[in-house]
Amino acid sequence: MNKQGKFGARVFLMDTEVVYVRQTVKRGAAENAPYVIDKEAVGEGEGQKFVNIADDKGIAGAIRAALNGRL
Repeated sequence: MNKQGKFGARVFLMDTEVVYVRQTVKRGAAENAPYVIDKEAVGEGEGQKFVNIADDKGIAGAIRAALNGRL
């Protein structure tokens, strides 16, 4: 597992049917350092995922993956 608190997620409602989840990463080591969009995300989803708003399991899974740095 990755260092706790290093990753986060931003969630956007794109339209009435689509939720957009984006990987974030903490900028800096300070406790109050901001989380910014992870532009270096690589992998299957490349740090982003579009999910149907009715897919609760998919939304939770995307957020969980982002919080673990694996979106």
